[in-house]
Amino acid sequence: MKIKFEKILKSEVFKKGIIKKAVVARADGEIVYITKNWKLKPSDIKQCISSWQNKGQSIQLRETKYSCLKSELEFFSGVNYKKKSFLIGAASPEENDKYYVLGYAPPKSNGRNAYVDVVRAANQMKKSGSYMESSVQLGKYSNDEISAGGSATGATRVTLPEVNPALKQEINDFIQWIQDSNGLSAHIRYYLDVNDPTMIAKIAKAYNEFRQVFGF
Repeated sequence: MKIKFEKILKSEVFKKGIIKKAVVARADGEIVYITKNWKLKPSDIKQCISSWQNKGQSIQLRETKYSCLKSELEFFSGVNYKKKSFLIGAASPEENDKYYVLGYAPPKSNGRNAYVDVVRAANQMKKSGSYMESSVQLGKYSNDEISAGGSATGATRVTLPEVNPALKQEINDFIQWIQDSNGLSAHIRYYLDVNDPTMIAKIAKAYNEFRQVFGF
């Protein structure tokens, strides 16, 4: 059965009036469907999808860079802090026939949670099967299992546990994110600027917990 991309986008993505532009494409940038008000090249789309699938801290489309608020292989939500615009993406469920949906929300729009609508649209771009179980919470990161082992022999000899290389890489990525002008500080500043009480409370709690780790 042929997928009706325009009909899906109209019913799921555009109905709230938040997303104003959208494109459906393949991983190589091949454009399957695009709204008339968005001028993109396949090379721009390919680069954007590649950055998304590599789970970078930011995603760039043409000259505009978006810092990721949420980022999974299945979907992402990014914001350009300077322009206050949003770029949203979601992937269709079928591995052998995958489509990538990108949506643009202009400045002063409530685009932060519009990824839910884009995910719902991408979910319908399939021949059969389901995208996610109903119990899955969007944006919830799964905890990586970290294994460490060690032993002590005798009264004075102690073997320190090995450090998981993947864990060290995560810490290095975290340091880069802190140092990036579009990273952690920009995320915090965004929620302060929009005066989001829920996120501000979470950030304050995380800050206090972080201080306790280092005992200050």
